[in-house]
Amino acid sequence: MKKTGTASQASAGKVPAAAAGPQANVLTVRLTSLPDISSLSDVEEHGYLFYGRFAVTRDGKFWFADALSTHPVNTEIGWYWALATNGELLVSARGVALEGESLFHGHKASLARLIHELAQHDYIKEPTGIRMIT
Repeated sequence: MKKTGTASQASAGKVPAAAAGPQANVLTVRLTSLPDISSLSDVEEHGYLFYGRFAVTRDGKFWFADALSTHPVNTEIGWYWALATNGELLVSARGVALEGESLFHGHKASLARLIHELAQHDYIKEPTGIRMIT
């Protein structure tokens, strides 16, 4: 998968050290309101390193993608993600605010899977700890 972000970051396929988290492998996850971005220039314009979407589909499967995507038509609940320049992972609801808060409660497994996918695709280092801010 092609990483989104600045052209130099995407072409190098590297994640800046800040993306690993503000402390030694502790990833800060912040619930916020993210815009619906669909181009690489918009990712950079909003000041994010990387941006994408993730969801749980109606058949219970996890779905993950970068900025050059749209949520699947069979999305049950969807979210946006972005990596900020300070290394924080920003998450946002696609719909109502309660969907965002569900990532810290009933949909913790989806948040864990997002973090795993981000590490597997080299957006972040696998964190040793997670700090959640709502």
